[in-house]
Amino acid sequence: MCDFEEFIFTCGHSVYRLKSHCHQARNTEGHRCRRVKKLRNVWDQDYPCDDCRSRL
Repeated sequence: MCDFEEFIFTCGHSVYRLKSHCHQARNTEGHRCRRVKKLRNVWDQDYPCDDCRSRL
């Protein structure tokens, strides 16, 4: 299971980022994971995402 984190921004958008590869993905070319992806942490941010910030 690869571990992911979610970042939730004040504009309502969210981003998922890889925290760590599972054993299978670490040892394959391209780090492809075909197993369950596990959400480890959810982080509330106190600012808008980069796309919304660039539009302001």
